[in-house]
Amino acid sequence: MWVEQTKDGRFKFIERYKDPYTEKTRKKSVILNSQSKQAWNKALSILNDKIENELAKKKIDKVPFQQVYTEWENNYFKSLRPNSKNTYVAIRKIIFKAINEDILISNIDTRLLQNFFASLDYSQTYVAHIKSNLNLVFKYAIKLGYADKNPVENVEIISKAKTLEDIERIEDKYLEKSEVKLILDQLYKSRLTFRVGRLAEFMYLTGVRFGEAVALREENFDLENNIVHIRGTIDYSKGYKQKAIGPTKTQKSNRDVQLTHRTVDLVKRTFEENKLDLVSESDFSNDGFVFVTRSGTPMQNSSFNRSFAAAGKKSGIHKRLTSHILRHTHVSLLAEQNTPLKAIMDRVGHEDADVTNKIYTHITDKMKTDLISQLEENGL
Repeated sequence: MWVEQTKDGRFKFIERYKDPYTEKTRKKSVILNSQSKQAWNKALSILNDKIENELAKKKIDKVPFQQVYTEWENNYFKSLRPNSKNTYVAIRKIIFKAINEDILISNIDTRLLQNFFASLDYSQTYVAHIKSNLNLVFKYAIKLGYADKNPVENVEIISKAKTLEDIERIEDKYLEKSEVKLILDQLYKSRLTFRVGRLAEFMYLTGVRFGEAVALREENFDLENNIVHIRGTIDYSKGYKQKAIGPTKTQKSNRDVQLTHRTVDLVKRTFEENKLDLVSESDFSNDGFVFVTRSGTPMQNSSFNRSFAAAGKKSGIHKRLTSHILRHTHVSLLAEQNTPLKAIMDRVGHEDADVTNKIYTHITDKMKTDLISQLEENGL
C-alpha cells in the first residue's frame, strides 16, 4: 500500500490486487485527511475489505453437490403438483447413488457426468429426464455462486442401437380389441372386480388418465350432450385418507371429452350401481365419486393394477398391464380410424407425447402394409 497527496491536501491510500476474472492488476483506493499511523491502519482495513469484496465475486464456495441439489429441489418442488414429486424423488436417488455426499459441486466435470450417464440402463426418455434435472441444478448453482461452469452442457447421451425386441416392444404398449374384451370379460365375471371392469372400460373408451377418471364426480358429466369435463386429478400425496382433487397434469389436460353412446350407457349404469349400493350396503359411503371401490371410496391405482394384471394373466395376455396401457390403447383405436394426430392429442390431453407419436406411427404404418397386402390378395 502506498499514499499520494491530493490537490486539496488530503491523502489517497492505494493498494493493488489481481482481478479474478481478467487476472490483470487493478487498484483500490481510499482518501483520508491525514497520513498518521492511525490513518494508515484505517486505510489498510478499508482497502482490505474492498479487495475482499471484489475477490468474493469470483470465489467459489466448497459446497457438496448433494447439499446444492437438495437446496435446488426444495425450491423447485414448490412449482410441482404433489403427484409429480415422486418422479423427481426417484431421479434424485439415482443421482445421489453415483455422486456421493463428499463430492464438491465445483469439482464435478463433464468426464464424471459422461461416465455416469454411460452407466445408466434406462430408456432414452428417462435418461434425458435425468440430464434435464442435472442441468437445472447446475444453472441454479451458477446463479448462486456455488459453481462457475455447467458441465452438463457438454454431456452427450449416446443412443443405443435398437434391437428387434425394441422395435416390437411398441406393440406391448397397447392392447388389441380382442385382448381388451378378454380382460373385461374376466373382470365382469366377479362381484369383487366388476367395478375395476367399469373403470377399465371407461378409460379404454375415453383415453383419460387413471387419476383423472377416479377424480370424476357425477357433476362432471353432461350426459345430455355426451360430454365429460376433465378438470382435476386425484391426489394421494398426503395419504389415502387425506385424498384431494389436485390440478391436472398440464393445462392442456383440462378438457371436455366427447362420449360415445356405449360410454354414456356405461356411466349411467355405474351411477345406478352406486345409488343401489348406497341403500343396500351398510359399509358403502360415497362422496359423489363415480369410479369407486366396494366401500365407496375412489379406487387406488395400485389395487386397480393388481386386479387388471391378474385378469390379463388369466386371459393369457403377457404384456405389462397397468392402467396406462388403456390410454395407449385408446390412441391406437383413434389411429385406426384415421383420426389426425393433433385431434388425438387434444382428446387425451397431451401437449407432447413420445409414446403417443410412436403408437400413431406404428398403427398407421401397419395400416399401409395391410392395405398393400389386401390389394395384392385381390390381384391388384
